[in-house]
Amino acid sequence: MIKEFFLSIKEDQKRRKRWIFGVIAILVLYFVLFSDSGIITRFSLESEKAELKEKITKAKMKSDSLKQSIEELKTSDLEIERVAREKYGMKKKGETIYIIEENKQK
Repeated sequence: MIKEFFLSIKEDQKRRKRWIFGVIAILVLYFVLFSDSGIITRFSLESEKAELKEKITKAKMKSDSLKQSIEELKTSDLEIERVAREKYGMKKKGETIYIIEENKQK
């Protein structure tokens, strides 16, 4: 009888230890996955970082292109003339401009 009592106490202690270990494991797993410094947050931040790097690269390419266009406009009269004709519809004296409209019907 006493032996059974002590065995039941030992079993209760083992169950209690397992339960406490399970709760701690669940809390640690929750922290590792869902906290501000967790794995899921880390993956989303890495994805956002890659997107921002791509945007920066595109912006740098556009900036370089615009700098090149500015330099060409500063140094080339032909480039100034081309922009004036294309964007602003300017023409030289005596020139006739023909506007060709595309037929958009299928």
